[in-house]
Amino acid sequence: MTQPTIETETNSKLLKGILIGGLVGGALTLLDSNTRNKVKRSAILLKDNSVNMIEQVKENPSEVKEQMVSGVKGATNTIKEAINDVETLYENVNEDVVGKVTEVKDISTDALDSAKEATSELKGISSKVVVAGKQLKETPAQSLKDDNKKGEKEGDELVTKSELSNEKSISSNF
Repeated sequence: MTQPTIETETNSKLLKGILIGGLVGGALTLLDSNTRNKVKRSAILLKDNSVNMIEQVKENPSEVKEQMVSGVKGATNTIKEAINDVETLYENVNEDVVGKVTEVKDISTDALDSAKEATSELKGISSKVVVAGKQLKETPAQSLKDDNKKGEKEGDELVTKSELSNEKSISSNF
């Protein structure tokens, strides 16, 4: 039994706090002259509109009813049209955008595959270029080495021949 009493007291305090806060906020807002004037004009317009509506209802209740029903039907039709337009727009966007997104995804996948293939082909080409570079480095060096070896052999032969001729000339002198 104590719980409902506590909840009621809490709700009552909360309601009082909300009401007091609203009144204090409203009073502080009305301290500004611009706000006071706007509130005054709005209250006057609301009063005038209410008086006019009440007079029209008293004079012609069926006509006011028809106007209200007509207004509601018009608003309902407008809302239905807006809903149909939204559905059509959704379908168009869904078809166009989703279709384009799928197309872009496919294109990007193809481009990625092509890039991967090009990368592997470039690796093959670069390895061939490396081999060709090594061959270029080795060929002149080998030619020079071979030329040097030939030169050394020819030089050795010349030295040997000259030694022989020197020996012959020395022998002939004796």
